[in-house]
Amino acid sequence: MHTTYIIFFFIIILPRILFILFFPEYGGDYEIYTTVAKNILNGCGVSLSDPLSEKCIPHFGGNHGPGYPLFISIGWLIFNNSDNAIRIMQSIIYSISCLWLLKSIYMLTKNKNTMIIIGLIIAFSPLLIAWPRYLQTETLSLAATIYLIAEIIISLSIKRIRIIPIGLALIFATWIRLDNVFLTIPVAVTTIYIHGFKLGIKKGLLIAIILASTWGTWTVRNIIVDLPKLIPTDMIMPDGSRSPTGYLKWTKTWITHEYERPGALWGINRKNYIGISIPQRAYADNEEKVKIEKLVETLKSIDKQDFPIEIDNKFKEIADQKIKNNPIQYWLTYPSIRLVRMWTNPFSSFGWPNEMPDRGLSKNERLAAAKGNINILLEKAFAYPYHAISKGFNALYRFILMLLLIYSLLNMRKRKIQDPVFAFSLITMSYLVSRTIFFSLNSNFETRYMLTCMPFIEILVCLTIISIFNKKNKSTNTHSL
Repeated sequence: MHTTYIIFFFIIILPRILFILFFPEYGGDYEIYTTVAKNILNGCGVSLSDPLSEKCIPHFGGNHGPGYPLFISIGWLIFNNSDNAIRIMQSIIYSISCLWLLKSIYMLTKNKNTMIIIGLIIAFSPLLIAWPRYLQTETLSLAATIYLIAEIIISLSIKRIRIIPIGLALIFATWIRLDNVFLTIPVAVTTIYIHGFKLGIKKGLLIAIILASTWGTWTVRNIIVDLPKLIPTDMIMPDGSRSPTGYLKWTKTWITHEYERPGALWGINRKNYIGISIPQRAYADNEEKVKIEKLVETLKSIDKQDFPIEIDNKFKEIADQKIKNNPIQYWLTYPSIRLVRMWTNPFSSFGWPNEMPDRGLSKNERLAAAKGNINILLEKAFAYPYHAISKGFNALYRFILMLLLIYSLLNMRKRKIQDPVFAFSLITMSYLVSRTIFFSLNSNFETRYMLTCMPFIEILVCLTIISIFNKKNKSTNTHSL
């Protein structure tokens, strides 16, 4: 069995190292993470101040919690500022998490073949395999998620929630990405499923105390250094300045597709106001259009400067009035559209080096293609065949995965409540639903924000199909006797 784990370690890590060596990438938030990491190394601590300046203004943690910048700083300190060392380190952590998952699967099923099948899926899933090439949070976030899933499965196997390991898993996950706080939902479902409501609440509180111990300590630090806000906003500015919350609220009144985000949002956190582009459909009427265009023109006249609070407040006033006039559209219609598009977008790269180059696909063309413009799709597919084929393969895999997820959930009604696969179905859906609802209410959303849902789905689908196959095979053998 030990040999199997060693073999799987290399099966998992080798393709990721190939992505790292041949297609290294940084990602859009690299500047934020590395600014904090540099400040940690130069003794300033967690700060978004310019590392070359004498300023040292404390910050919450960068784009999320301080976990990933701290990880980068440790890697740089040990490996002489090597970015590839960071990529390989996160791949190793991911691989170790997968091995713990394999152990948990074997504990649950007592079936080596099931363990191997799920291991191969997690190793080669096109939705998971390419992320280590980035210096972004995705790989460690996946590692934390898979580690937590393993602890959930072990808990189901022994019929006892593993309080300390699960608490540590949640600390790991949330310090890397704040939105991993939604992993507490499947933990809560698991705890109540195993122990019942009353005892489950008590054990859940113990897990919450473990998780809160680190964040409570960090909150005390933030109070001591007099942070203006203890909870980060939707958009973190790379230089630590105030984010335009009013403007962001206004974008929530019309953005329904992630490819509408670039024109409206990408320039904001870099203070590149000249690049702001607002589509016609953003405006409720001509009066709103005139107001917004005047505000945007004012912003463009002060390009590269901080977003003025008086302009931000005017955006907020327009947004508030718009929401008041049409609350159903804001709270139900548009979130529903975002929800569907997050789960059906066929163009997401999922970390692969197949992003369409900007010179080959303008923002308008990208949006038109995403909305199904056949002519543009065919034109770009012929111009960029590798990009089209690889994106198509990822989309097909995800489409099949979604169909199998639906099948797995429908199969729940045939299972007993005591069946671990029934339990894992409930656990998986609790996470998918909570995470999806949260991001559907936000204009700053991307398909990749559903990434940590994928291991849950893949494991559930595998457990469901394998259990059905084993049951039919057992029934056939019994019948033949």
